[in-house]
Amino acid sequence: MNPSPHSRFTTSRNFVYNYVNIPPKQGGTYLLFLHGFPSSSYDWRYQIPYFANKGYGIIAPDTLGYGGTSKPLSTEAYKGRAMAEDIYEILKYEKIESVIGIGHDWGCFLLSRLVNYHPSLITKLVFIDVGYSVPGRGLSLDIVDHVNAAVQSALGYSVFGYFKFFQEEDAASLLNNNCQSAMSLFYSGDADLGKKYVGADGGLRTWLTEGKTTQLPSFLSSEDKNYFQDLFSLDTGGFGPPTNWYKAQLANINAEDEKQIPENNYTVLQPTLLITSDYFITVAADFASQMKPFVPNLTAKKLASGHWIMLEHPHEVNEMLEEFLT
Repeated sequence: MNPSPHSRFTTSRNFVYNYVNIPPKQGGTYLLFLHGFPSSSYDWRYQIPYFANKGYGIIAPDTLGYGGTSKPLSTEAYKGRAMAEDIYEILKYEKIESVIGIGHDWGCFLLSRLVNYHPSLITKLVFIDVGYSVPGRGLSLDIVDHVNAAVQSALGYSVFGYFKFFQEEDAASLLNNNCQSAMSLFYSGDADLGKKYVGADGGLRTWLTEGKTTQLPSFLSSEDKNYFQDLFSLDTGGFGPPTNWYKAQLANINAEDEKQIPENNYTVLQPTLLITSDYFITVAADFASQMKPFVPNLTAKKLASGHWIMLEHPHEVNEMLEEFLT
């Protein structure tokens, strides 16, 4: 696959962002792609060329802590408002007045804050396998434990064990030293493995310390595997900076900023598409029901898939996106 053209921009916080930058044809619409954990703009390798060939402009950053973008070690750097302003500054630098925002995983949180702080910037929104994040609903260890207990009671499994692991002191080093083990679990579509080693308390630690692996899914090539290992090698920063997204949430460092968001901006009025999977965490979250009170113009679709929907089913996702965009 031919590499997409990249640009670099230094924000007012003095962080350098690396991003795919493809201008639209004949004044067409820009698409903003925001990836999640543990990833980079490479996550959108099946969407970027498809929509660029359709005439859309593309902005797809490596978000903070990933790829060719700065990797600050301070948790404070990963505040939602600050990262949303980083993206806003990139768009202003590129003289882009409006975009259609598309997020996956943590990219959905970032897209949520971007539309909260700059609602006129976003004309349509797409959330993939994570829903809209309502301001003022931060997490803490107590809340995580409450959610785990509630889901365990209702469905027989927990969902947030990995959140707790990521804020432990040795989490990054365990991930760094067991990259292949981590990759095989994070990309696995095996629900039973996910429940035992991702959702359950202590599961991810057990998986890594015992050096467990499972077969990679067929949608990942040997090239993808090599890319992942390079992306999270110690030479390029490892897993420490990316796990700060989780640490920031559990520290609830966004609370004061989010109090300043006007309540009118809690509601997303723009047309919004939600694409979900049957991944065990997604099933427990029921994002469509959570979103409806705050996203009145919501279209919800579901694919039989693991968490990495746009990689596992690129053709179907591209069709859903194209139908929504036109």
